[in-house]
Amino acid sequence: MCGIAGFIDKKNTITEKERERVVKKMIHLMKHRGGDAEGIKSIKNISIGHTRLSIVDTSSRGNQPFSDENNNFILSFNGEIYNHCLLRSKYLNHVRIISGSDTATLFELLKRFSIESVLAKIHGMFAFSFLVTKKKSELILALDRFAIKPLYFIDTPRYFAWASEIKAFRALPGFNFQINKSVLGEYMVFRHVVGPETLFKNIYKIQAGEYLRYNLKNDTNKVQKYYRLSKKWSAPRFSESVISESVKDHLMGDIIAGVQLSGGVDSSLVALFAQKLSQKKLHTFSIGLVGGLWNEFGYSDIVADKLDTKHHKIIFSKRDFVQLLPKVIYHLDEPLVHPNTVPMYILAKKARKYTKVLLTGEGADEVFYGYNRYFQESNVIKDKIFSNAFDNPQLISQIFKGRISLVNRKKIFRNTVKFDDESKISFYDIYTYLPHILLRQDKVGMAANIENRVPFLYTPVVEAGFNSRTRVGKFGGKTQVKKIALKYFPKNLVLRRKCGFGLPISEWLRDRNGLLPHLLKLKKHKLIKKFFVINEIERLIKEHLYKEKDNSSVLFTLICLSIWHDVFID
Repeated sequence: MCGIAGFIDKKNTITEKERERVVKKMIHLMKHRGGDAEGIKSIKNISIGHTRLSIVDTSSRGNQPFSDENNNFILSFNGEIYNHCLLRSKYLNHVRIISGSDTATLFELLKRFSIESVLAKIHGMFAFSFLVTKKKSELILALDRFAIKPLYFIDTPRYFAWASEIKAFRALPGFNFQINKSVLGEYMVFRHVVGPETLFKNIYKIQAGEYLRYNLKNDTNKVQKYYRLSKKWSAPRFSESVISESVKDHLMGDIIAGVQLSGGVDSSLVALFAQKLSQKKLHTFSIGLVGGLWNEFGYSDIVADKLDTKHHKIIFSKRDFVQLLPKVIYHLDEPLVHPNTVPMYILAKKARKYTKVLLTGEGADEVFYGYNRYFQESNVIKDKIFSNAFDNPQLISQIFKGRISLVNRKKIFRNTVKFDDESKISFYDIYTYLPHILLRQDKVGMAANIENRVPFLYTPVVEAGFNSRTRVGKFGGKTQVKKIALKYFPKNLVLRRKCGFGLPISEWLRDRNGLLPHLLKLKKHKLIKKFFVINEIERLIKEHLYKEKDNSSVLFTLICLSIWHDVFID
């Protein structure tokens, strides 16, 4: 895992040294993503930077950016190409390549094949920029099929810039962060924004399965889709060998990996196959709040004991949560979707003492129909669109002065016309809700200088799960996953009712040593006063404090939004 950045000075108004200074600042704002090596390459009016966390070929031969002798091609790459050895032997067998890294494989492929051809061949998690300075004279920005890695860009009359994290744009000359008012209503309902826009004005993101082609000659760019999940009746069936092979590929590298072990079915299966495929004892990590009500140590202990892993149980407190909340929001570049993002950061910090790589069970619920909402009958499209909402849109309409835009969500939903109802919601989740769950995996991991990998989001696994025909039965959702798990783990672990990693946010909002100080600041906060109806906010606070209603969800959303505003905008 690494951080990438680049800057194109359209008007040639600054020197190469000044341009490189900008890119160096961008990289330093993301130094937590790498730290093992840094590099900058420049040609004409373009500078491209990279900070490296070395995992595959940890020697200096894998340092980036990659380029040929004349800088005709420059690659800055973040992520992992899990099938790179196969591609190297198949397409580059007679090519002399000085590094054993997947970056070197990707570089040689991009030199020889079209971007569409390369993206069809590679499997993994990635975000990269590839500059071609001769003939085509273009820049490519590309993202993996499910947005496991983040990539953002800015296009102004003066410059075009891109980076792995939004905070890197602080380094741009004359640029100030501004709030994107047009998506604020959507954020309040869903805690995330879909489509190309972000909560920042004029900052855009590359989305799942997309690449951007920027023409250096005429200063135009076009985003194109190269992959979209579809129904394939010929898709392979999900099996033990499919997930085992994925875990095997995700163990790629010169670093021994660990596993985020929640005690749920998905992470338990990942840990099972990771331990089977590892030559040494696996490190597993679980985290929970002080006291038994808010942790799942009982289940993670069962798995760790059965697999005989080196298991680490991490305890955190309310005080840890409150103190770290602003820091985690800074690293996310946006407000929290889930409160458990904070303990995930604490876990990653602990795990970094033992490894640079963590495997997770993320993505299985969306791909294998693991949420109850997939099976709730409704023919109303709006019900389906609001199915992954955190807060009631009617309530948000009462407290928010603006409108709630659903334009980009409706666009995504149009791609589900031929799907059955369960598949509609699963597809919708994969392209709306999941990318922001993955974003926290990337960014809180990188904040701790650790790479999080997701075996359930390997293309063969996703296509088998999404096209599965045995979604519902005596096991409920995730039938195929649970059938495999029952071969190895007890029924009370596999078939228990799904419960997410929750926290007592409702209680903490009434606690002077918890989130109450943040809550009491809300009605005087400049962002809240500008965009929200203060009387309604006061009502929500009063109802919650006097326990007349549990308004913790919307109040926590507002608190995270106000902290984000203080960190980035104010």
